[in-house]
Parts: sequence; C-alpha cells; structure tokens
Amino acid sequence: MIDKVGGIVIKDKKVLVVRKKTKENFLEFIIPGGKREFEETDLETLQREMQEEVNLKIIKTEYLGEYRDIAIFEKIPIVMKVYLCEVGGEINVQNEIKEFCWIDKSYKEKGIKVGSILEKFVLPQLIKRELI
Repeated sequence: MIDKVGGIVIKDKKVLVVRKKTKENFLEFIIPGGKREFEETDLETLQREMQEEVNLKIIKTEYLGEYRDIAIFEKIPIVMKVYLCEVGGEINVQNEIKEFCWIDKSYKEKGIKVGSILEKFVLPQLIKRELI
C-alpha cells in the first residue's frame, strides 16, 4: 500500500494541481505531496514535498481527511492524508513535476482529468464547504 500525504492550496476559489513527469505521459493532475520518508510526520512529509515539487513553504495547515483508493499511476491501494495548506512563495515546478494549473469546480467541462482521490473525495468536500 502507498502511504502519501497531500496538500490542498486554494487561491481565488481554485485548487492548485500538478502533473507528474512520467514515461507513460499520464493526463491526470494530482495535488502536490508524496510518500513519507523514514519516520517523517505528515507535516514534515508535506513540507518537504511542497518544497521539492512546487517550491512553496507551508505556513499553516488544517487536516481535511484520510482517503483510500487505487493509485492512478501504480494501480495499487493508496491511503492519502490530505491537509488544507496556507503557503508562501512563488510556484516553481521542480523535480518530477511537469506542470501545474489551478482548477475550479467546473474542471470536467474544461476537459481536465484529475486523480481518483481528488475527484471522488477531496473536490466534493471542498465544493460542499464552498471553498471552491
């Protein structure tokens, strides 16, 4: 099972999503974050991944929830703890990230594909809470 921590960054009622560089050229966007290393806490993992992927520093977090599904890239079970994040800095995609964009609740009509945890659990919760 994949153990990941993800961060939700919201600006102007839009969510920051990223697309990974992969040889398979997956179309789906996902939230920034990643796998825990060694004995990292959720927040240590999230800070490291945000810095590595999009060059953002976490200022404040709020726990959103824990979600389980099948990982879109590896096709194995995944558990992801997700946090709403207030961040500082300018976005600069790095490492395994190819690109980023901001999506709102009409992302499907725009032809944007997102990962399963984002689509099934996170975005509906953000819409329900009127954050996007």
